[in-house]
Amino acid sequence: MKPKHKKDTRIMAQNWLDHAKSDLKLAKLGLEYEVFPSQICFHAQQAAEKALKAILLYNHIEFPLIHDLEQLLNILEKEKIFIPDDILEVGILTPYAVETRYPGNWDEIAENEITNALTLAEKTIHWAEQNLRTQNN
Repeated sequence: MKPKHKKDTRIMAQNWLDHAKSDLKLAKLGLEYEVFPSQICFHAQQAAEKALKAILLYNHIEFPLIHDLEQLLNILEKEKIFIPDDILEVGILTPYAVETRYPGNWDEIAENEITNALTLAEKTIHWAEQNLRTQNN
């Protein structure tokens, strides 16, 4: 996916980042309302995925419409975009994108795994916000 015009790039990147933040809010609300852990982790993965794609869009980098966070990180690295060490582990969220959406496809998710998923999503969004803000200046 790639926008056609530079103006589109900023708008699209911000839109993807806004959706990432919304997914993170849904994941956190899930903690308050006793939502299944798999659904909380699904939205954490979606938040991280959309944040990574926002950076790619902003930098005019084409990417496939996939859920594989490792592959998105590889595209960023290939394009020489610095990725902080604490973001490099976000790939562990990838399985939450598909397998957790269907009952019976996932073992029990421990509380520390939920916490880690939310933390990784937050860090990825924060990094994406910094990336877009830095490039806007």
